[in-house]
Amino acid sequence: MVHRPSDSRLLSNLLSTEKDYSKLLTSLLDDSSPAARAALTAYAAASPPPTSTVLLAVVASLERADEALGRYVGAVERWREGLKVLREMEEDVGTVMRDREIL
Repeated sequence: MVHRPSDSRLLSNLLSTEKDYSKLLTSLLDDSSPAARAALTAYAAASPPPTSTVLLAVVASLERADEALGRYVGAVERWREGLKVLREMEEDVGTVMRDREIL
């Protein structure tokens, strides 16, 4: 396989896409999920004992899932930071290569 010079547009597009993905995940955790859990908790409180116990267990499971998703969002953010560093390094190498050709 022949190595081709990297195209900075691909990395920029990946960074942009990852940023949108991270925003959507954060929005889900911050807006939708707590409201849905609160509604389910209220429904569980109004339900008879066997049903309410199961519903409260589901709410607890959803809270743990949200915590895991929050950790995943943190990992995505660290990934984005790594991509930003990679883009800066690619730009530096591109500058050196261009300067080398000029000289």
